[in-house]
This record gives sequence, C-alpha cells and structure tokens, in this order.
Amino acid sequence: MKRKDFIRSTAYSLFGVSALGQSMGAPIKADPNSKVKSVIYIYLQGGMSHLDSFDPKENEEIKGTTKAIGTNVPGIQISEHLPKLAEIMDKIAIVRSMSSTAGAHKQGQYIARTSYQLRGSIIHPALGAWAAREVKRETELPGYVLISGPSNHPGAGYLPKKFSPLPIVDPNRGLANAKIDPKLDERLGLLNSVNKTANVKQPKIAEYVQFYDETLKLLNSSELNVFDLNKVDSKRRNDYGMNKIGQGCLLAKRLVKQGITFVEVENGGWDTHVNNFDKLEQKLPEVDTAVSALVADLESEGLLDSTLIAIATEFGRTPKINTNTGRDHHPAAYSSVLIGGGIKGGVVYGETDDKGQKVKKDKVTPQDFNATIGSALGLPIEKEVFSPSGRPFHIAGKGTPIKDILL
Repeated sequence: MKRKDFIRSTAYSLFGVSALGQSMGAPIKADPNSKVKSVIYIYLQGGMSHLDSFDPKENEEIKGTTKAIGTNVPGIQISEHLPKLAEIMDKIAIVRSMSSTAGAHKQGQYIARTSYQLRGSIIHPALGAWAAREVKRETELPGYVLISGPSNHPGAGYLPKKFSPLPIVDPNRGLANAKIDPKLDERLGLLNSVNKTANVKQPKIAEYVQFYDETLKLLNSSELNVFDLNKVDSKRRNDYGMNKIGQGCLLAKRLVKQGITFVEVENGGWDTHVNNFDKLEQKLPEVDTAVSALVADLESEGLLDSTLIAIATEFGRTPKINTNTGRDHHPAAYSSVLIGGGIKGGVVYGETDDKGQKVKKDKVTPQDFNATIGSALGLPIEKEVFSPSGRPFHIAGKGTPIKDILL
C-alpha cells in the first residue's frame, strides 16, 4: 500500500474523515465598521402561512377564520394572533414578496439556510457558518450556535469544522449533556501521529484536531454559565413563554450579549396541511410572545441596534383551503421578517396579489433575503470564494440585498 493510501485509510478508520481534503483559503473578513455584530435567525420549519401571519387578505374566498388587525404603523395590518408584534411594528420590516423555486421541505430549507440548491456532490455552508468565519468576536465561545436544530442541517458545509454550529438540542437543558467521548482523545492523538510520521501536510487532520481543542477550551470556559437558563429569574423566563421557541429566543439573547455572532433558533410544527387555523392559533401567539420579549429585552440592554433578528421559513401556504381545513405548500409567494440592527422599521417591502398567490411587486428570493442579512452584518457577500475542490461560490449565492429596508 502506498503511503498516501495508508494515510487516507487510517484517517478514515480512526475518525471517519478523508485526510487529503484541501483547506479553505484565509477568511475575507467582515466589515469591522458594521454596527450589526450579531444575528438571531429564527427559522419556522415546515412553511409558515403568510396569509394567516404577516400578509393577511380580505378576500373571503381564501382568508379562512384568521382576522387582520391594525398595527402602530398606519396602513399596515398583520394577523390577530400577533398583537404584541403589532404594537412594535415601527421596529419591524416585513418582506411580503418572498418567492422560492423549491416546494419540498428538504430542498426549501436547504436553500433558505445556504442560498444554494441541494446537490448530491457538495454540502454548502449555512449562513451562520460564514458569519462565524468572517466576523471577529471577543469571546471564547463559538461564533455559531444552533438551538433545537434538525440533524440534517448543513452546518459548516465545505468550510472547516470549527465553523460548525454548536448544537443545543433543548434550550432548557443547555450544555447539560455535553460530553467528550473519552476515546476521542486517543483517536485524535493517533490521527495526529499518523500526520506527523507521514511527513505529509494533512489539513483535514489538523482541522479536526483544532476543532477538538476548541471544544475542550469551550467546556473549560468560565463563560459557560450563559447557556444555563436556570440562572434566569422565573418572571423573565415567563415573559418569553415557557416553550421551546420562547426559551430558545431567551437563550439566543444571552448568547449574543456574550458576543456570539450568529444564533439560529429552530421551531417546527408549521406544516399545516391539516387544521391550519387551529394550529396557528397556538403557534403564532408563541412567536408573538417570544419575539416581542426578545425585542424588548435587547432594547432595554442597548443591544437592539447591534443585533439583527430574522424570521424565515422555506415557503408559504396555498390560498386555497383544502378539505382538511389546511393549506398546502406554496413557494411562489410568502413572507419573512427583519427586526433591529441595520434595518428600517415600520416598512413593508414587496406585495402579493389579492389572494396571496403570486408576487405582484418587488420579488425577493431566499438568496436576496440572506444577502440582506449578510450585508447588514458586514459580510463580504460580493466576493468570490472557493470550495476545497476549487469551485467558485458567493456567501449568499447570487443574492442582492434589499437596499430599501437597509439603513
């Protein structure tokens, strides 16, 4: 067996990785003058109905039982299930002209997170991984945290593993179950020995050793208390709602205050093929309570101007109500939301037709939405970057920032 083949097979058997991958180039680095330092990205998994949330219609044929209410910005209405957000509409930008090409969950979620189509040959980095790579932070904690995320999340994609999100399965438990496999240390030592003995530069091995070293550093950090919600008084916790999205948003606030760049809060249950209106009567108030408390908390601590909150989903729901009193997948038109740092409040961007079926004005793709987040954060979205195989990409695909809602 050739030495190169031995290294490859040994690395794979010890650690399950290829030892001969190419390393990424040096980070391009975000604009240090950007006022936005952190992003809280709230992802509503399953496809939130735009018609029953941020783009209600008066058309009797399609509106169902959801009623629209006014906000503190004249002329802007949202769902009756979002009364607290209605009171702070002057801080919110609604994008009502979102449109995607993906009508299936897996593909739609992948585009929303990475700005690229799902391919079998490559895994693209999520936006949070780029933020962790490009934005300088003054903390021992990782740059990217994923709260209640799915197992198929793209994470760091082709970027080095140190830019993978730190997964928090349950915000109520924080890092309670975080353990290092005792055999991992031995395996990494052997892998590193192979690397040195072979006298061949193996970036993948070094990458995993560095990732492990940073994990150990994290677990020994004095900053870990920030993950423990038991240290928060019960009233504050109740203000956010004692549910996963509420406690996820509370944890996200604590993390960005500590200097973490990108926190993604996932919330499932939005695939409302059946009983759309009953489900949203429960789900939307949870979002309303959590996000309004998050905004108030950030503002009271002087962090709202430096923190961008995004609310995203993979697609909307059909105007037509099906026989199960539900709405089906509808990628042609849906809504997303931006609040806080770098964003003009009291704004509605884009427009759908009277049924919410098609974009009527100012179409926005998931790539455009991510480019807007990236631009606010100061990420170099216009720069070309290369994957380990040498293929050219951009942080937000070919997305263009929505300049009309950026400060």
